[in-house]
Amino acid sequence: MNHTITTLLLLAGVLGPGLGQGSSDADMISNIEQQIAKAWVNHDRATIEAILASEWSVIDPTGQVLTRQQVLEETFSTTDRRIQSMVIDEVRVRTFGDTAVATGRTRATGSYRGTSSSVVLRFADVFVRRDGRWQVVASRGSAIAQ
Repeated sequence: MNHTITTLLLLAGVLGPGLGQGSSDADMISNIEQQIAKAWVNHDRATIEAILASEWSVIDPTGQVLTRQQVLEETFSTTDRRIQSMVIDEVRVRTFGDTAVATGRTRATGSYRGTSSSVVLRFADVFVRRDGRWQVVASRGSAIAQ
């Protein structure tokens, strides 16, 4: 599978806007994980940028560390890359005051220059509450057997 597609599909499961309707912080973060799936599929840059902290980075399944700028450039610089579908489940959130850790599973399909791929990942996202909303400050994804 193309490394770029893997990275984009990974990111699809690890980011989200701070817009939950849940009654608790854990509910809100779980909702964020679902909202981001929709944002990646819809190629919604504004939603994705809204929650990525300026210092955010992600460790992809190959162990490469990507910065916020690298991910945004890689994702939105071309129409050759698309995430076509995504399901996020098995989300578990643990809160620690203004910090939270979310883990879960992402199943996604995408294409790069007409070549389709699919991936199943386990992810971990670290959130920090800033100005009353949650931002992702770090993410990690690991590919699992399909």
